[in-house]
Amino acid sequence: MSDTPAPITLDIDSDKIAWLTFDVADSKLNLLGSETMRVLDRRVSELESRIATGQPVAVVLWSGKPGTWIAGADVREFSDIDDADGARVKSAEGQRTFRRLGRLTVPVIAAIDGVCLGGGTEMALACDWRLATDRSSTKIGLPEVKLGIIPAWGGCVRLPRVIGVQRALDMILGGSSVSAARAQRWGLVDRVFPVEGFQSAVRTFAIDVVRGQEKRRPRSVSLKDRLLERTGPGRKILFAAARKQTERETKGRYPAPLEAIDVVERTLDLSLDEALKIENEGLARMAATEVSSNLVRLFLLGQQARRALPSEVMDRARDAERAAVLGAGVMGGGIAELIAAHDVPVTLKDIDQDALDSGLRHANDLLKQAGQRGIFAAEEVGLKFALIHGTLEYERFDEVDLVIEAVVERMPVKQQVLRETEKHLSDHAVFATNTSALSVTELASAAKRPERVVGLHFFNPVHRMPLVEVVRTERSSDEALASAFAFASAMGKTPVLVADRPGFLVNRLLGPYLNEAGYLLEDGAGVAEIDRALTEFGMPMGPCRLLDEVGFDVAQHVAREMERAFGERMRPAPIVGALKEDGRLGRKNGRGFYAYAKGKSQGVDREIQRRLGPRGGVSADDIRERCLYLLVNEAMRALEEEVVGSPGEVDLAIVLGTGFPPFRGGLLRWADGVGAGPIRDRLVELEKTHGPRFTPAPRLVEAAEGGGVLAPA
Repeated sequence: MSDTPAPITLDIDSDKIAWLTFDVADSKLNLLGSETMRVLDRRVSELESRIATGQPVAVVLWSGKPGTWIAGADVREFSDIDDADGARVKSAEGQRTFRRLGRLTVPVIAAIDGVCLGGGTEMALACDWRLATDRSSTKIGLPEVKLGIIPAWGGCVRLPRVIGVQRALDMILGGSSVSAARAQRWGLVDRVFPVEGFQSAVRTFAIDVVRGQEKRRPRSVSLKDRLLERTGPGRKILFAAARKQTERETKGRYPAPLEAIDVVERTLDLSLDEALKIENEGLARMAATEVSSNLVRLFLLGQQARRALPSEVMDRARDAERAAVLGAGVMGGGIAELIAAHDVPVTLKDIDQDALDSGLRHANDLLKQAGQRGIFAAEEVGLKFALIHGTLEYERFDEVDLVIEAVVERMPVKQQVLRETEKHLSDHAVFATNTSALSVTELASAAKRPERVVGLHFFNPVHRMPLVEVVRTERSSDEALASAFAFASAMGKTPVLVADRPGFLVNRLLGPYLNEAGYLLEDGAGVAEIDRALTEFGMPMGPCRLLDEVGFDVAQHVAREMERAFGERMRPAPIVGALKEDGRLGRKNGRGFYAYAKGKSQGVDREIQRRLGPRGGVSADDIRERCLYLLVNEAMRALEEEVVGSPGEVDLAIVLGTGFPPFRGGLLRWADGVGAGPIRDRLVELEKTHGPRFTPAPRLVEAAEGGGVLAPA
């Protein structure tokens, strides 16, 4: 017999309340894997037998892991589903178990404290009552569309019946989570209790329900919502608008949201059992798509990235209970906001009062936006902003556990800041630089404690970009690296461990990609044509627009660093430097490839168009091949140099750090679809025409000659 504790226990207390406690062993989260679902099914059978004998009188679904309830199904098992039939069986099993749970003849109460996602939310929807704590981490959501599938353990069917069609579609199509407070306003949870004393409050509530003293409060529905959701013409308008908006946002590349709309519309007036069958078939269709396979792979790669350091190294991590940020620019203010948003006190330091004031305003604006979007309650904005302390001095730096340096990208300046800061830090404090291109090892050479220096490269905008590159120097200690790695994860980011090489990974790959846009302009391509070719491929913006966002000054600095490190193949195209010399900086001063008014693009700048002259002679296919094949080629060189440990880390980082289209599964997964041989052959052709920047990387040549793949499954 196994010594592993059962993932679900059943206990009946003196009040005859059954506590069904989820506590999956050897896991920080409760996941509804196959074994847990089998145990749940057995526990429901046990409850059916016991209820028949008079006890229990109520059932509470509880978590044995404080701060997290049920985080959904075990996505690792999704990779084992390779056809529609497998998905159909998986869905039917979950639907059947939750259906049995919902049919129990005593009140069933979901007591939600912390994360409640996917299958966890669907299980809660099958219950009679849903209670939640006021913990800031209590979030309820259905993120399935982010995996290219739909909720299919009852989520598409039950959620609209509980909170209404419009709100249900918002949650399902966005894959988003809502706070406990918003869930209560919507009727998704019935009560919200303080986290302190939650179990006692749940017990009292259950007793009141059994005694008939607790009545459900009817959901308030406006006249407009009744007309839209409960009449035939209204529903036609509602679902047509949902499809139109979804098609505009997904551009037909992600089928799951449209499938979810169809399932919701078709099942609204059906019996639950009939509706669940339609939901089941919808999942079967989606699970068999390549898009779902690619999105699941990326999700699992993200999970692997968080476990990149061995457990014996991560055991040495020290929590950052207080942090500091040096430099109150856009990045510094954004990083400070991120830290405060996660309830960690942070000191934001600069040497200029105006810059400091600007950084604090930026952080406050970001917190207000987060409150408006429901990421946390609006009333928490002021409390979180109060965690940011602005200063021109090194006040209380001896109390911080982690310092993030985000000053100007000049090595002498950064080294001087490091030397000054180190005097005020405790021996255990970690100094992390946010440099995007400079050597962290060289920076650490100026330190008295170089073993405490690491790189933490955030991407702009900090509050949106999910990637952080964690850089280990030649002398970084395990404790410092683990502490930085754990900090990035605690901030909700996906950390990818990279070697200390010029440009690390993402900027190194972006270098030739962005540079090629300049060479394409010289060869006759137009700004709009270049950007259109790449956005049609799926990139969130084209390279010219991205250069505007980055800023010509920053792009020129990084390009020079790349050329210094890699030579001729990274030689900058002259046009960006020339435009910078004309005073163009991109969006930041309203003058780039595009013209801007009040921060909004007004189209390609007319002066740029006149300067470039007539355009033509470069096809969209040529544009895509020149830019994207260079990305692939540089990725293969980075793998040769062990900048990261695997092709999967390349795919994950390029998606999270640049917005490379997730539906394609990552750069190298996409390249495998093209084939190593065809990419190598096209690079050889381009090399003959355009020079050594297109010389195929040895690892690419090897894959092409051996018929291998670039991103093994």
